[in-house]
Amino acid sequence: MLLSENFDALIWRAKHNPKSRELAKKILYLFNIELNLKTFPSWQSYSIYDDKIAQYFLFNRLNIPMPNTKIFFNEDEAVKFLENSTFPMIYKSSHGAGSANVGLLNNFRQGKKYVKRVFSKGMPTFFKSEIQKGYVYFQEFLEGNKGDYRVVCFSDGKLTGFFRENKPGEVFASGGGNNSMLQLDNSLLELVWDTHQRLGNQVVMSYDLLKHKGDWKLTEASVLFGNLNSPVFSETKFYERKSSFVYNITEIESNRHNYFIDLLLKSWGWND
Repeated sequence: MLLSENFDALIWRAKHNPKSRELAKKILYLFNIELNLKTFPSWQSYSIYDDKIAQYFLFNRLNIPMPNTKIFFNEDEAVKFLENSTFPMIYKSSHGAGSANVGLLNNFRQGKKYVKRVFSKGMPTFFKSEIQKGYVYFQEFLEGNKGDYRVVCFSDGKLTGFFRENKPGEVFASGGGNNSMLQLDNSLLELVWDTHQRLGNQVVMSYDLLKHKGDWKLTEASVLFGNLNSPVFSETKFYERKSSFVYNITEIESNRHNYFIDLLLKSWGWND
């Protein structure tokens, strides 16, 4: 049906599962790149969605600060790396959600056992149909964080977000649901804004960040991240960028979903 109709634009919030994600990548590429139609998400922003390996390569190319990360597609190379590593260490699958694909390795024995499984029968991830197999993704453990920050950035210079506390007894925050509406630091907002520009100043994207030894580190970026009108966002403050490292708390005239739609239409030249 999509190919038999004429469209001016395509808006699609594909479900967060492997089948929908892979189909969305194909459809968005066709419409946005091959047919040159307006889409949300754009192919550029969706091509790295829920793909930590793709984001790692892109962040490195764009000099976006992130925790030290190593990716291996060879079992022997992965084990050799662990032999000379400092623990604890974070492991992740490239896809997933809610910290279900993230764990902590406390020593070499645990690390070797993990590598052996990934390169044999594989490791389960957030989705039963998606198995991590044939690669490992290691990341330095940034100690001292009681949670992380989720910041949403809009193309007009407005940002909003909150602090996500770690799950009880764990060192991961995603999926815990315990959020705090702390005031966001200007240095945090500036890094998000700078990152947003490097990624093409999309209409909207969300960013997850941690702080380590005074510096902010980006752990993930997402173009699909939840309902802006949901309770988790309804109490967050909006910040407006005035100049470098200067952000003022501001208000928006409509609800957050309508604000996003209006901004999207303006970016397409369909609204003043």
